Amino acid sequence: MTTRDIFDPTQRTIGRSQLHRQVPGDTQRLPTSGRKGGFIVLTVVCLVALFGFVALAVDLGLVAVARTQCQNVADAAAVAAGRALNGDVANDNNASAAAPAALAIATANAILGEPVRPEQVQVSLGSYTYDDTQGKFIQRIPKLSNESWTLARVRVAATQPTYFARILGINSFDVAASATAVHRPRDVAVILDFSGSMRFDSLLGIPYYGARTMSNNPEPVYPRFGHYADAASKLYNPNPFTTIAGLVYGAANVTVSTNSGPAIVNDFYRNSAGSSPIPAFYPAPDSYETVPGGDNYKFKYGSTTVYAKTVQEITNATNSQIAAKTDPPMPGYSNFQGYTLGPRYWGKTFFIWPPDPDPAKDWRRKFFIDPSTGQGVDDNRRLWDTSGTWKPPRAGSTENYRINYAAILQWIKKTGPDPFPPRLRAGRILYYDAIPDTIDTGTFPPADPNQRFWKDYIDYVLGLYQASATTWQVIVPYTGYGDDFVWGSVRISGPYGPYSTAPTWRVHPQDNPRRPLLHFWFGPMTLIDFLGNYNLGPVAAPNYRKHWWWPGTCHESPLWQLKVGIQSAIRDIENNHPNDYVSLILFSSPQNGPDTPIHGRFNRVRAPLGRNYRRIVDALFYPPSTLDNPGTELRPYDYGPMLEAPRAMGATTPVMGFMLAYNQFSANPSLRTYAPSPSPVGEAGGFGRKGAAKLVILETDGMANTPAYADFVNLGPHMSYYRVRQPGEYPAQSGAVETQIYQVVDQLVALESAPSPGYSTKRKPVIIHCLAFGTLFEPYTTTPEKDQALELLQNIQYRGKTQSHPTDPLPEYKRIVGTPEERIQKLQEAFRRIMQDGVQVTLIE
Repeated sequence: MTTRDIFDPTQRTIGRSQLHRQVPGDTQRLPTSGRKGGFIVLTVVCLVALFGFVALAVDLGLVAVARTQCQNVADAAAVAAGRALNGDVANDNNASAAAPAALAIATANAILGEPVRPEQVQVSLGSYTYDDTQGKFIQRIPKLSNESWTLARVRVAATQPTYFARILGINSFDVAASATAVHRPRDVAVILDFSGSMRFDSLLGIPYYGARTMSNNPEPVYPRFGHYADAASKLYNPNPFTTIAGLVYGAANVTVSTNSGPAIVNDFYRNSAGSSPIPAFYPAPDSYETVPGGDNYKFKYGSTTVYAKTVQEITNATNSQIAAKTDPPMPGYSNFQGYTLGPRYWGKTFFIWPPDPDPAKDWRRKFFIDPSTGQGVDDNRRLWDTSGTWKPPRAGSTENYRINYAAILQWIKKTGPDPFPPRLRAGRILYYDAIPDTIDTGTFPPADPNQRFWKDYIDYVLGLYQASATTWQVIVPYTGYGDDFVWGSVRISGPYGPYSTAPTWRVHPQDNPRRPLLHFWFGPMTLIDFLGNYNLGPVAAPNYRKHWWWPGTCHESPLWQLKVGIQSAIRDIENNHPNDYVSLILFSSPQNGPDTPIHGRFNRVRAPLGRNYRRIVDALFYPPSTLDNPGTELRPYDYGPMLEAPRAMGATTPVMGFMLAYNQFSANPSLRTYAPSPSPVGEAGGFGRKGAAKLVILETDGMANTPAYADFVNLGPHMSYYRVRQPGEYPAQSGAVETQIYQVVDQLVALESAPSPGYSTKRKPVIIHCLAFGTLFEPYTTTPEKDQALELLQNIQYRGKTQSHPTDPLPEYKRIVGTPEERIQKLQEAFRRIMQDGVQVTLIE
């Protein structure tokens, strides 16, 4: 036998041929068929190994499937636990509901067909918090006491039996998976339009600028006695909307509730500080509409329905009698009381024409002093010019008359009903806490705040504005329902006399000045109009300090609708987005320099980036100085702080809001304490969080019309800012409005890595949403301004990655129009949709 393996296939044929040639007698054995059983043994051995590998492969596959299913359960349970967490700090962020939510999801699933049992699930809660030192978000389990629950970690473990692996002695295997879900952190800037047009639906007289030409008051109860009997169209406006020069004005809600909102007259109070609110004003009877309280005007001779314009119409004297001064004297007013009381909130007036012939009852003599005699005025030429127009007390070096403030104050308080409360406050503003007995006119302005307030109000009712110790202006056309009107033939002349019978000097029988509308009325209507007059800006001297003193808590329309909607939206963010930081920014026309008097406002953000939702909501209604100094009230002549009260006034400058938003997103620590105490830390910026998504929500009710430019300081990613920090840095009012807006928007949305850095990354771009609010955007409004405003908002959204093309129409849910209630609801819905857009709870591991 050869040494070759006869089972080697390559050698088998050769071996057999050699054996066949053996010689006889060779006793070497030939291969037998029994040797073929070796194949079976080898095959069995191989199959055992093969089946072992198959068993291992099957069970390893089951392990992989089990692990995948286990991870899926952990992921779903972690997300459910994370979603259960909210921003309700008072209820511990709803942390008690997180574990049950995770268990409900986990036990509704199975791993390899076996339902997950509660004991297989472990839930841990913590916070996903920004670490300022590291400049990144970190996980804390458990959280620190001053943090919110924003993180949920779930671990799911399972033990599964093996199948084929048991032949190898492996009866079961363990699998486990963990998942961590967090509320996605976002830095949010809410930018709101507080420009003057946000109160156009509450203007008593319109238009808003310059001289008023008509009433905007829909209240149907108004004086119908005396000259007012022929002034219905000047006192009452039945139209729900009035359009003047392309601007639409809703019916005013000053003294009556309208579609614009509740009556503003009810937003003022007379109570002492800290006590329960008591309404400041109460209406007089409606019956005074036709027959006033106090003195009524006289009728024409022989009539009981037609009011007389002049003494001649009362006495029926002939022209010849008047020329000869033989006409009968005018009879005095029967039961003379010295005031006329109008219906509802008109208050009272001493103006009655002709005045009572008794010098002691003549309002001209009582309340105005002739500087040449020191006695009461009896010469109409001192009070009116030849056109019947009311004169100022002084014109240049000519002194026409002096106002007897003490007599007017005495008349307000003690002659007939007093229409004013003993003190007046609203929205953390104390307007006055006493009605003085006299006013010191030896200094200008009076030092006592009550005297100063009442002097200004009396001047306003008389149609006057005092700009300096010797400078006066007539402002009648800019107040109330507008200028006095002509009623009959105007005539103004000197005293008519002497007579042989008393009185020896009388009003000329044919004298007839222009007649007042709200001019000369002392009451709630003129007081509210005085506090919020919007028309005097272009009239007054350069050192004029605008009053514009309405409180932020009043129902000026449509601003109050915005405030109520935003208040609800902020509460929704607080309750449902515990890892979001929010900054509240208001805009109108900004202050452009440290000028005196101060012009412009809202250079400060209302609330720095963070989770101080109490301040955000309060900032919608109260002046920031009262937020920085709790328990304080402002007085009207605290000019700077009063300008910052959250009311509607000024032009539309959204670019300032975007610059402030950029600074709020900055992480530059030097910005945090730039504004000294008591301003809140972060007012100038510096609390932006690296890694947090950036979201901007802009609301506006009109077309941007005023520029603002400030230098951009490039200090690299997250360290840059605009020079609009307060105190001391002011934007310039120059440049092209839209171009500036687009430049700052583009800066916001630029990549962090750009040479001039923004806040976008490829995964997390800055998102900008725009809301079109109010009358301009109503379907029935068809003006070029509407199209221009919408075009601007669409371009901003296109740059802000919320629409694919600038010509795409603004989505309907972002057009906040309709009734006040509808606007509030739509605003809430728009914010909900914006805040819920994208992934709110995300898995980070």
